[in-house]
Amino acid sequence: MTRRILSALIIIPPLTLLIIFGPHYTLYIVVSVAAILGLYEFYNLTLPERGTAGKIGGIVLGMILCGVFQWAPREAVISVLGVILLILFLGSPLLFSELSTLPNRVGITFLGIVYVPFLLSHVTLINKLPKGVLWVLLLVATVWAGDTFALFIGSRWGRHKLCPQISPQKTIEGFFGCFGGAILSIFAFKFLFLPALATMDAFIMGLGIALFGQLGDLSESMIKRGAKVKDSGGLVPGHGGMLDRLDSFLFSSPFLYYFLVYKVYPGTL
Repeated sequence: MTRRILSALIIIPPLTLLIIFGPHYTLYIVVSVAAILGLYEFYNLTLPERGTAGKIGGIVLGMILCGVFQWAPREAVISVLGVILLILFLGSPLLFSELSTLPNRVGITFLGIVYVPFLLSHVTLINKLPKGVLWVLLLVATVWAGDTFALFIGSRWGRHKLCPQISPQKTIEGFFGCFGGAILSIFAFKFLFLPALATMDAFIMGLGIALFGQLGDLSESMIKRGAKVKDSGGLVPGHGGMLDRLDSFLFSSPFLYYFLVYKVYPGTL
């Protein structure tokens, strides 16, 4: 736990300052780099014996999708996803002579692009909203607080396993601890920076970020369980790989974005 906390203290403050005071495209760069590293780890877990050409192609397409979220109209994303799927189907026979595994290869490659760059790039969309930087920082703080509370309460008082077949270390006590940490973080953020945020909206945000964050964590645990590994990589000391750090954001960032555009900023879609 000490290594995890030290790593977070070393990484989070400078990254936060960079997002706040850097150019408007700073967050896009951060999201893109994180998404590409996470996608690389995803392919290493799910396509360990496949050729590097297919993985590189998937990563390049993922980079393009991240750029679409930043620079193109929001409506273009679905069209680009369709084009990406078409490219994968037409390009795979050129890279691989064995067609019997083509559907599996294309499916996993496309899943990786949707699972990491597509979902994570909703952080970029959040940043484009009014007070976007504040909402991004709220998301980061809430996910971090929820994960910290879950880890502390689960390791100290956890007795009942949540999903032992997926993640043997996670407990029901830690699961509910995450909700407590997320809600406390949301209301602290509301008090300090967003006093106009409705109390019920803040409460629902805290619940949603905690729930979808833990679902993201469990989804990544399933992938690692299938690959028979403990961590997605060794990039961050005490934290594992990049995908291990992104998992809680993959489902919680789309939740926060769509909650904001429908409830807080209606009419922005």
